[in-house]
Amino acid sequence: MSMTLSNQEWLVLDYMPTSLFTLKISTATNKGGKTLFVPTPYSIKLSFLNAAFRIGGESLAREIFEDIKGCDIRLSPPERLYVLNTFIKILDESRDKNSDPYQSTIAYREFCYFQGMLKIALSLTNCSNINILKLKELASHINCFGKRGSFFQYMKSETIPDLPLGFTVKSTDPEGNIKGYEIVQPLDDMGETDSEDLFDCVNTFSNKKIERGKHRIFVLTYIPYKMEKSSNRYTAYVNPYRCQDANSPQLS
Repeated sequence: MSMTLSNQEWLVLDYMPTSLFTLKISTATNKGGKTLFVPTPYSIKLSFLNAAFRIGGESLAREIFEDIKGCDIRLSPPERLYVLNTFIKILDESRDKNSDPYQSTIAYREFCYFQGMLKIALSLTNCSNINILKLKELASHINCFGKRGSFFQYMKSETIPDLPLGFTVKSTDPEGNIKGYEIVQPLDDMGETDSEDLFDCVNTFSNKKIERGKHRIFVLTYIPYKMEKSSNRYTAYVNPYRCQDANSPQLS
């Protein structure tokens, strides 16, 4: 059984989480850092761009960017997720002009501990000129998504004709099966992909700036997780489409 995104060809990349993952929601404050539960399409595309810069310089980065900037990306999160709640010490900008510019304070942070494989699906539809072999090569050089230190290990890739159930569903999709999808989060992606200066805007070596709502857009996305249990220290979630211990929405 497949999603409504059928009759499309997808490149599916498997990554094994090797450390805690965290990526603050865009609307979170510095002192209240709630995390997203998956990497965003925007962060994944920038990871490909970073790998291309390291391997082949700016020429390869521009080539790959043209391939993936408008690519539809969906994610199937690992079987289980434990969101850890913690308070840490940070340096925050001081409001007192007569004191030190930064002062020590307490901030709330969330960290994701995954059990299982993260699957990233890149749509190959409307991307006839995309270099699949080069994308696979670059994928093997990516070891981090989200905040620095959120490490993943590339495992394998495969090309499939249809996307199975259990991948993220966008609120902008005309229809979609969201049974068992209890989490909705705003995930960012590339905007105005026809803009001639989009590459320069995302290039850290350029003086051009990214404009929110123009070069970087946010889409409410349904994530296939449902809460299993919760305490004052952590909250446990399960992916019902991939965890054998959970009741699969496909069968209920």
